[in-house]
Amino acid sequence: MRTVVYLMLFRVGLATLLLGSLVAVALINGSAETLTGPSGRFALTLLVATYSVSLAYGLALKWVKNLLRFAYLQIAVDVIFVSVLVHGTGGVQSGFHFLYLIDIVAVALLPARRGALWVSATAASALLVVSLAGYLQWLPEIPGQTLSPWDVSRRELLFRLVLNLAGVSAVGALGLSLSAQSRAAGERLQKHEQYAGDLASLHENTIRCLSSGLVTVDREGTITSINEAAGEILGVSRKAGLGQPLAYRIPGLSLLLEEVELVGNVRRQEVDAMRPDGAVRRLGVSAMPLSDHTGHVIGRVIHFQDLTELRRMEVAVQRSERLASIGRLAAGVAHEIRNPLASISGSVEILRTLPEADDDTKKLIDITVREVDRLNELITALLEYARPPNKERGIISLSEQVEEVFRAFAFGIKSKCIQAAVVLHSEIEPDLFVRGSAGQLRQVLWNLLRNADESMPDGGKLTVVLGLEELTAGGHEALLSVSDTGVGISSEDQERIFEPFFTKGKKAGTGLGLATVARAVEDHDGTIDVQSTPGRGTTFTVRLPLGRAPSRVPA
Repeated sequence: MRTVVYLMLFRVGLATLLLGSLVAVALINGSAETLTGPSGRFALTLLVATYSVSLAYGLALKWVKNLLRFAYLQIAVDVIFVSVLVHGTGGVQSGFHFLYLIDIVAVALLPARRGALWVSATAASALLVVSLAGYLQWLPEIPGQTLSPWDVSRRELLFRLVLNLAGVSAVGALGLSLSAQSRAAGERLQKHEQYAGDLASLHENTIRCLSSGLVTVDREGTITSINEAAGEILGVSRKAGLGQPLAYRIPGLSLLLEEVELVGNVRRQEVDAMRPDGAVRRLGVSAMPLSDHTGHVIGRVIHFQDLTELRRMEVAVQRSERLASIGRLAAGVAHEIRNPLASISGSVEILRTLPEADDDTKKLIDITVREVDRLNELITALLEYARPPNKERGIISLSEQVEEVFRAFAFGIKSKCIQAAVVLHSEIEPDLFVRGSAGQLRQVLWNLLRNADESMPDGGKLTVVLGLEELTAGGHEALLSVSDTGVGISSEDQERIFEPFFTKGKKAGTGLGLATVARAVEDHDGTIDVQSTPGRGTTFTVRLPLGRAPSRVPA
């Protein structure tokens, strides 16, 4: 299609050039009237015919099915027009024999094995016939013709014929060779294009199936390509990610790229990435220079994996091991302390009943009893924390348990006589069932609600959400989150809040509330996470495996 269009455009351009030359010569010689004479009319008629057939070609192009035959038809018409022009300008004496050569070269661009050969033979035959027929006066004279085809000696006729036919033959041979080379080059190009397409498709499919992120950046650190996994990890679409500075998404990457500049590549480093939703992801990053085909470094290749869940699991395992050892120690100490406390409490009560006990002595006895009761409460909490998990569990409706605890907590909030208002909000999906202990799970939610309330001394919003979360490996799990807009927790304290006796900012409390919550969640094969920003609030997220809903027996 493209070659055929180029031939049509070249024909129109050549006709325009000839027309311009004809007018220019007439004006320069001061004989503009020749344009209206017989010879001028002949030339203009031939040019108008060329424009007309070119327009007809353009209009018929969209209906043509066989473009090769269509191109041959145009070349055949060109040969006829050139033959008429050659006869009208002196036959063998004409200066337009070179137009035959243009058709021979043009056909060499078409995907035909012997097209140049056939067009060369046709052009040579047309040249021979027109020259001899004009010389023998078999063809009529064109009105206004300045050179007569027969006004030439036989010797000169033979010389010019041999010279012109030799030129046509030489160009024909050259066109045939050019056609073969062009066809071979086209076949090689087609194979290379197919190979390049297959290679690009393989590259794209390989990059797309990677579960880890792959990003390329230029020398300035601007993203030039990003795969789907990288977009999911960074929380951006591929279209939105292109053209952005990667250091904006991964703040720690600037130092990493500087290290690549110095040492050549970075095998493994861990940096934090900030998602648009504010979540921070821990990434294991590798980087190396990106070079073009000349070996010049044009950017960097960044490969990274999301290690957030892995690091969270490692922290959870370490915390579980640490809490288990603390729990065993606490249980032993609690048992050893409880018996002496009972003796102390009983002895102090006996001292209260002695007749010689005055008011000051009784006040001291009351303080002692109160502190003994506080110690006993702490020991009870320790034993509760260290108690082995309850093996007797069943399928319970987590939705109903959360609804009841939230309603009871909301009633308690409303009954407080305080000025600072706490706005409560809940989104509880119905019919979520888990296997576990209703008492333990109610205690988990109650402790989380109480901590959220205590973190908002000046009021705020407390939100409870219960729903489903899709697992990476398939399936779903129950997700319970408790969010507040309180004072928040510092990043240093977030690593220790589930440890026993760790408390901060509370006037009362044993420091075992969140430790007991974490222990209960782990006993139910779940996980608990915390995300907090100082001054903006805290969100505790509990994930529990789903249980099958109990079948109902029809009445």
